[in-house]
Amino acid sequence: MSTNDIRHTRRLSRQLDDLPGLFDYVDISRDDIAGTIIEKSTRTKIVETEIPDIGDADITPELTMRFISFGSGSSGNCAYIGTDRGGVLIDAGVDNNFVTNELLHNGIDIGQVKGIILTHDHSDHVKYAYAILRRNRHMRLFCTPKTLNGLLRRHSISRRIKDYHCSIYKEFPFEVAGMTITPFEVCHDGTDNVGFAVETGNLRFVVTTDTGYITERADFYMRGANALMVEANYDAEMLRNGPYPEHLKARIASERGHLDNAVTAAYLAGISSGCLTDIFLCHLSHDNNCPEIALNTVSTALKAAGVTVSDDPRQPGIHLCALPRFVASRLFVIRNKD
Repeated sequence: MSTNDIRHTRRLSRQLDDLPGLFDYVDISRDDIAGTIIEKSTRTKIVETEIPDIGDADITPELTMRFISFGSGSSGNCAYIGTDRGGVLIDAGVDNNFVTNELLHNGIDIGQVKGIILTHDHSDHVKYAYAILRRNRHMRLFCTPKTLNGLLRRHSISRRIKDYHCSIYKEFPFEVAGMTITPFEVCHDGTDNVGFAVETGNLRFVVTTDTGYITERADFYMRGANALMVEANYDAEMLRNGPYPEHLKARIASERGHLDNAVTAAYLAGISSGCLTDIFLCHLSHDNNCPEIALNTVSTALKAAGVTVSDDPRQPGIHLCALPRFVASRLFVIRNKD
């Protein structure tokens, strides 16, 4: 037999009728979790493979939030909150170059910051907003339309800031950098003041600053927070005996003013049995408060409620910190301790 005849015989020896044709329908399904794959039109086993049993911990990284304050108080307010997907600045009352450098010092490029969320239109919260946006054109300015109008009316800021504006509304969540942010009502003498609930996964970071009392909506969001950036503006005795004129003292202590240490402390003690892990006291007055007094007042109230308090976020209990007025804080990593 010739070589060609042998090759021809080998070709014909295959069972061609057992194979699907070019236009035949082949239905492939998984018989069980182990994954025996069957080609049903011929009932011929094609492949058998084991699917490994892996838990969520093997494929899902731990959810965390990163927080830095660049300054807190009437001299200027600005902070960063974000995840590994990016973040936002909370207010813009601190020099843009300082903010950029401090972010970089903590391993965060300004390109990862998607925008600025404004609590209200007072100068110590908006002074550098346009400078930051102009140098980072990828960013957006998230504030209510009324806040934007107040900003333009109160300050000599370029009207071109409107080119960066994205309107937000109280109780309407919006998405930025993989985070869901919900503005809510607070009570202050700015224009259309808001606090923010910032959420990702099962973590919630709530910002409640520049408010004369804890509003009903602020209370709703704060009770479900893992971390709080909350105002402890003044010590009542220091304000009463301090150098401010009486009309300014009255404004600060009013419902449209700021929170007293004792009021903040009593409120925090009342909600400390929930999922709260981190408290950042913010907007401390330079003349009517000091970090030691604010921390002692809040810590005493928490301990009286049976709460363990620590100045180290790695230790058990609630981490308590007073944000510095003129300098940046360290980078804090917020995680669910459960």
